[in-house]
Amino acid sequence: MGRFLHSKHFDDIVVKRNFYLNLFDGALFSLAMSFVSLQTVFPVLIKKISESDFAIGLIPVIWAGGFNFPQILIANYVRKIGYKKSFMLKTALGQRLPWLFIAVLVYFFIERLNPNIASVLILSSLGFAAIGGSLNLPGWFDLISKLTHVNLRGRLFAYRSVVGAILGVIGGTIVIIILNTFPYPKNFGILFFLTFIVMMMSYVFLLFLKEETPNPSPLLFGHKEYVKRLFSILKKEKNFRNFLVSDSLMILANICSAFFAVYAIEKFSLADSYAGTFTIVMMISMIIGSIYFGYIADRYGHKINLVWASAFTGIACLIALVSPIVELFYFVFVGSALNLSLQMVSRLTIVAEICSEEDRPTYVALTNLVTAPFVLSGIFGGIIVHNFGFETLFIVSFLFSLSTFLWLLFKVDEPRKFSFMAQSK
Repeated sequence: MGRFLHSKHFDDIVVKRNFYLNLFDGALFSLAMSFVSLQTVFPVLIKKISESDFAIGLIPVIWAGGFNFPQILIANYVRKIGYKKSFMLKTALGQRLPWLFIAVLVYFFIERLNPNIASVLILSSLGFAAIGGSLNLPGWFDLISKLTHVNLRGRLFAYRSVVGAILGVIGGTIVIIILNTFPYPKNFGILFFLTFIVMMMSYVFLLFLKEETPNPSPLLFGHKEYVKRLFSILKKEKNFRNFLVSDSLMILANICSAFFAVYAIEKFSLADSYAGTFTIVMMISMIIGSIYFGYIADRYGHKINLVWASAFTGIACLIALVSPIVELFYFVFVGSALNLSLQMVSRLTIVAEICSEEDRPTYVALTNLVTAPFVLSGIFGGIIVHNFGFETLFIVSFLFSLSTFLWLLFKVDEPRKFSFMAQSK
């Protein structure tokens, strides 16, 4: 790891300091999310409360929808802010508080509530956490991009994922212990309390980030001009438009992710604590994948990582369809984890390279706005499972992952190719 972290840019002590602060913020946030993983733990809780496949399908819809839509409402405002840190800290706090509400709700009140009301309250709280993250993302991502040299960004996001995954293995072990030791629903309530506590620990690292200079003053737009400019970007930027198509297809391919754990527990008659085991498998996979693919991204660009991300989802679906034993099914979570880690490393990072520095908040928000409607596919995932079974859903996801793979391969250009050509000229 030391070799991959060596860089001439670390000669600047502020760059090095900010790199490590961002690294450990992300790592601790990943640990926090491992306690209530949206791929393993959260679906099991919703299944126990509601017994509804439709409710499980709502998890990725609410998370992605809440995370994607509000960004465009503040992106133009974020562009105008010279110093981003203060705004980022305020919104980061709002991103963390809903997890405390869920913890109190599950630990103290969930058994007293009607299952439908309980499900609505928990999923609504998840939505508020996602909205908090959405309001935070344009400022946070622009700040990180400003503080981190382009040739360090791949490694930063990779090692955030790696260290977070190492901690997440510990987190998965804690999940197993807590789910086996404490009665339901207090066991899940404890996991949400741990999530909030560790998220606040990660917040401390954000406090110490050093933002020395403001962003360059951008060309300012009124609201009407800004909306017109959004349409202009979509019309003129062909490569960005093709990336948006691939991103939308990737979302459709991943409608299966919330159902893998529930399917395995039902198919192999497993205890709920296996959600922790699946989390551990995912975290170990993310460690290996993030180290390797973070290096690949910095060396060759982010497109190749997204191509692999689509391939891993397809592989996970195929394994889920044919696995006769739970030991083989573990590789489903390997594929799902590699897809997740590759998107964490490269999805927004490639957007930062497609656009100019001053347009980063706009492009990031526009990316999530355009692709957000496709998260509604999670609802259809629940409907497909309820009416046709898990296997049909996995086949549909495989076909979308294949489409994503081909579109990325033949339609999306690596933005660094154009940067290199411009520098050569």
